[in-house]
Amino acid sequence: MRSTKGHAEPDVTREDVAEAAAAVANFQNYVQHAEGKVNVLVVVHAGAVATVASQAGAGGLAEAGPVVAGVGLGLLGLFVLGVLISGYHLLRAIRPELRSPDRPSRYGITGVRQVTGGTPADRVAEAWSLARLLAGIAQRKHAHVARAIPWTGLALVSAVLWTTLNAAPI
Repeated sequence: MRSTKGHAEPDVTREDVAEAAAAVANFQNYVQHAEGKVNVLVVVHAGAVATVASQAGAGGLAEAGPVVAGVGLGLLGLFVLGVLISGYHLLRAIRPELRSPDRPSRYGITGVRQVTGGTPADRVAEAWSLARLLAGIAQRKHAHVARAIPWTGLALVSAVLWTTLNAAPI
């Protein structure tokens, strides 16, 4: 350790800096990976909603009898339930998080104006603080994507069954 202005400062190596920068980049990639999954699920939602909406007036479920109409209405209800719940989780996954790292950091979008100067050890600590913040964001985004997938599946299956029932000659 060397002394700077009466404070003991740990020696920081190039490897320390590279490791901290790599951690920030990796966790940023994890955030982007979760957002890519959200994009795919949103496209699936849009396709399912467009399919159901385009078939809404095409069939004769109402004239097919009370049992078939009831099954159709139940499938449509499951579709709406799946879209609403998975949509909620997808919205939570894409919602921006503007929390600051646990210390002011020159590397994040919040708190950057509070940081001036600093030692190499400070910079490494700031990068690790941002990496921890990004890890938490990535974990939450992936958790919401994971919660959205089964509900998206319910919406898709019920949309296919409803569309098939609606198009069937009864």
